[in-house]
Amino acid sequence: MTRKQRLLFALILLIAGMASGTVAINNYRIEKAAEDQFQEIREQVAITAEESVSEEGGYQPPQGLQDLMDANSAVIGWLQIGDTNIDYPIVQNREDNEWFLHRDIDGNESRPGSIYMDSMHDINVEGMHIIYGHHMKNGTMFKDIYRFLDVEYMEEHQDITIWTDRREIRLEPLYCYSGKEDSTYHLDLDTQEKLEAFLMKKTDMHISAKDVFVFITCSYKQKDGRCYLICGRME
Repeated sequence: MTRKQRLLFALILLIAGMASGTVAINNYRIEKAAEDQFQEIREQVAITAEESVSEEGGYQPPQGLQDLMDANSAVIGWLQIGDTNIDYPIVQNREDNEWFLHRDIDGNESRPGSIYMDSMHDINVEGMHIIYGHHMKNGTMFKDIYRFLDVEYMEEHQDITIWTDRREIRLEPLYCYSGKEDSTYHLDLDTQEKLEAFLMKKTDMHISAKDVFVFITCSYKQKDGRCYLICGRME
């Protein structure tokens, strides 16, 4: 290689490095802006478990969540997993299952997207519920779902709660695995028998919970990989 060729090669590497750095900075800014927006929503909603039980002992949605749902009909609940970064509103579009894949809860374009429920499912009806979220490298959205693949991590993170307009749902993590993208989760399983048979096929476990929530995010171990965290409602 001649001196001229070496200089040209070095210049190409420099330009490529600068371009890569620019992309990384832009991605950081986009992801930080999205998380800052969610942080503002958290501060406005300020959910606490104690707030969801009235003096009469019946369920009332946390007032901040109720206000958010009144202002935004796409919001159907709120998800918290203790001692993780997962503390987000849950949204849903019943007509387009991927609407919130790259949109914030107001429907504006956003690369990190939102935490959203499958269009086939009703969060207030017992059965299968699928909730999706991106695996963001900065630790936000559903990255911590991936960490449940570690058995010890799962044992140390048992506090999972969803609040809706009708009920508080306490969940127990039961099984976590990674595999290929699986469209069969996009189903309406209308009987307990169908639900149990479906989960047996996926986990080789007999899961008898009437309410099952499956949190799905990307797994980078393989092409088109996904991580599936299966949780049952605690009675």
